[in-house]
Amino acid sequence: MLLNRENKENRQVVLTIQVEQSAWEKALEDAYEQSKSLFKKEDGSLPTRQEMEEKHGADVFYQDAVNSTFPVALVEAVRQEDISVAGVPELSVEAIGPEGYVFTALIDLYPEVKLGQYKGLSAPRPQVELSDDDVTAAIDEYLQGHLTEEHPKKAAMGDEVVLDFEGFVNGVPFEGGKAEEYPLLLGSGYFIPGFEEQVAGMAVGDERDIPVTFPTQYAPELAGKDAVFHIKVHKITRRARPVMSDDFAKSQGFADASALRRSIMEQAVRNKQQEAADAYADALVQQVIEGMEVEIPERMVTCQLDGLMHDLEQQLMQQGATMDAYLEMAGITREDLRRQAEASARASVEFELAMTEIARLEDIRFTDAELEEKYTQMSALYGMTPEQLKQNLPIERLTHDLRLARARAIVVDSAKPL
Repeated sequence: MLLNRENKENRQVVLTIQVEQSAWEKALEDAYEQSKSLFKKEDGSLPTRQEMEEKHGADVFYQDAVNSTFPVALVEAVRQEDISVAGVPELSVEAIGPEGYVFTALIDLYPEVKLGQYKGLSAPRPQVELSDDDVTAAIDEYLQGHLTEEHPKKAAMGDEVVLDFEGFVNGVPFEGGKAEEYPLLLGSGYFIPGFEEQVAGMAVGDERDIPVTFPTQYAPELAGKDAVFHIKVHKITRRARPVMSDDFAKSQGFADASALRRSIMEQAVRNKQQEAADAYADALVQQVIEGMEVEIPERMVTCQLDGLMHDLEQQLMQQGATMDAYLEMAGITREDLRRQAEASARASVEFELAMTEIARLEDIRFTDAELEEKYTQMSALYGMTPEQLKQNLPIERLTHDLRLARARAIVVDSAKPL
C-alpha cells in the first residue's frame, strides 16, 4: 500500500510503501516452509516455526519474506502513481515487525527526451560486392566450422583439453584459482605463461602439479608470485580442418564440391548484404541519437552495465568457468572490466531512449494476437514451447523489444540512401 510520494530534484521521487500484515504473515510462513528442512532436530523431526524463531530470533525469516514481498508492492505503487522508472530503484526498509514493514524506494524517473529529425534522414549505403578474398574467407570459415574430431591418447599444443585445476600460493588455495571440467585450448595463451605447455603430453586421467609464475602486470595480490596448479585431465579433443572435396561435399548433403562452393558463396553474399544493411541502419540511428536532447540518469547506465556483467558471467558458467577465474587469468579486476564495458552500456541506453521516444510519438502498439504469433515463431526457433519461452521472456519485455525494433524500422524505412 502506498503511504506517501515525495517529489525530489533531478527527476527523482521517493515512494513510501507498506506491506500489510496479511501479505507479510503469508510470506513469513512461506519462508519457514522453504527452510525448515535445513534445521532438522537430532531425532529427525522438523522444528516448528515458533521453535525456530525462539532459537534464532524473531526476525529469522524477515529477509526472505522481504525479498518475496517488496517486488509486488513496489510494482503496484509504481502503477498507481503511473511512474516510468529508469534503472533499479534504491530501496530501504524503514520499519519492520510482526505486523508488516514499511520501505522507501528512491526512483529515477524516465528522463524527458527531445528528438530532432528521425524521418527522412540520409546516409551512405555500402555497395555489396564479393571479392576473391571474401570467397576464400567464406570457404575457410565454413571448413573451420566443420572440423573433424579425434581423441588422441596424449595432449599436444592445439588440442582442447577438459581439465580440473586448483591453484596454490605457498600451499594455500587462492580465490578464483579453481575450476572443474574447464575446456582449455592449448596454445591459446589464455592461461598464465608456461601453464598450457606443461599440460601438453598428459593423458586422460593424468594428474600433475604445474609450477608457474604470475606476470608482474597482474592482480596485485598475485603479481610476480610463484604458484602451483594441481590439474587433472578428463578429455582430449584434436580437431582438424577438412579438405574441400567431392567426398566432403557429399557428407554435407551436396552433390559435389562445386555445389558446396556455390552454396557458401550465396550465403556469403547474404551475409554481406546484412552487414551493409546493419551499417546503414546504425549510421541513421546514430544521427537520431546525436540529435537527441536528454539528461541520462546514471542509474540507467549502471543497470545496463550490471546486465552486461551478468550476461558475461552466465556465458562463463556455460563454459564451466567462473568470473573470478576469468578475471584472474586476464589479469584485470572487476572494476577494470566494468570500465571497459561502460561505453557499450551507455550506447545501449542512448539507443533505448531514442527508440522508446519514437515508439511513443508513433504510438507503436501490438495486439495480443501479434504477441502470441511472435511467441510461436520464437519458440519454434529456440525449440521451446510458447509457455516455456514466456517464463524466460515475459510479455512486457517482448513488447518493449518489439517496440524498439519497429521504431528502428521507421527510421530506416523513411530514410534515403546517399
